[in-house]
Amino acid sequence: MGPGRFLSIIFTVGTVYGTKESLEIIPSNGEVQLGEKTIFLCKVRGSGEAELTWIDPEEEEISTDSDKPYKEKKIDEVSKELEITLWDSSSDGIFQCKGEFDGGEIVVVPIKIRVVQKPTFVAMMDSEKEVAEGSAVNFSCQATGIPPLTVRWLFGNQDLSLLGDGRIIVDSGLLLIEETQPSDAGVYSCEASTEDLIPRIALLPDEMHSTLQIGNPTRLNFTILANPIPSVSISWKGKVFEGNDLVTAAQDQNRYMYSFEFIPASQEDIADLLITATNEMGYAEKQLPFKREAQEKGLGIGSILIIVLAVLLVVMLVVDASCYYTRQRGLLMYCRTKCLHKEPPGAMSETKQKVLSDKSTVVSVSGLEA
Repeated sequence: MGPGRFLSIIFTVGTVYGTKESLEIIPSNGEVQLGEKTIFLCKVRGSGEAELTWIDPEEEEISTDSDKPYKEKKIDEVSKELEITLWDSSSDGIFQCKGEFDGGEIVVVPIKIRVVQKPTFVAMMDSEKEVAEGSAVNFSCQATGIPPLTVRWLFGNQDLSLLGDGRIIVDSGLLLIEETQPSDAGVYSCEASTEDLIPRIALLPDEMHSTLQIGNPTRLNFTILANPIPSVSISWKGKVFEGNDLVTAAQDQNRYMYSFEFIPASQEDIADLLITATNEMGYAEKQLPFKREAQEKGLGIGSILIIVLAVLLVVMLVVDASCYYTRQRGLLMYCRTKCLHKEPPGAMSETKQKVLSDKSTVVSVSGLEA
């Protein structure tokens, strides 16, 4: 086979490959505004023709006179529309456009259609509030939208829910500031959004530097702000905890609150803990260092000896004092007579005893002379 024929064969094969039949759906994002008619166009790519059919999430073909909130409309031999008006977010799902080409090839292109609603504030906030220093103040920001909105309070371009100030509480659009300070004065903004969010992890202020006590259960509570819903895991001591190991304590809009309980059994268990959150938008992690709780130290040998000696000393003093007052004996008596040169009560010195002895003799003699 010559070189020319070889090149011709390669060219022919390439031409056949390039004409492979395919379909496309326009627009491709699949978003349908709540209560508004939206049109999706399915068309053939290339120069071929195909019999096009739209299929709903229940795997049923959509007709031109369908009694459902959607119907198809043929445009020409290479394109067909899907008209859809949804009033309920539960009506969304995976729709498909199927094309049967003249050569017998069947191509199916799916599109995920979801209902969305622009964020709308349902109540007006107070534009200004004056409060006395040290008192509490609250603001309410209520909004609606599909998917569920993320409501954030901002102060100085900072998300107050992630600030870590125990005086500031953000919950379901409610902002509460306790024990107001001069530094709290300023402009606060409420932001409601349906945008997808990269996960962000927040811990309670008192859990930023947690202490562990060996043998006692420890509960860790943390919050993750994310959209779509994140996949959460905790790494501790080389083990990964996820799924049923984590308790979903609550969910508020795009804020997910988790709880994790564990028991450190030994000193080796006092290890850092790593929280990881992942969704389609990105990844976040936060490391939580632990420290061992100070244990009450027992008495050492030296302390015990000091206590024993102190008790013995007290006992000796009590006994000595008893001897001092009852029998004029003991250490106190010795100190009184030798150091203070005082005679014990009721006792006589040797001089007095001698005088009395002499006097006794004289009296005795006098008695004989008489």
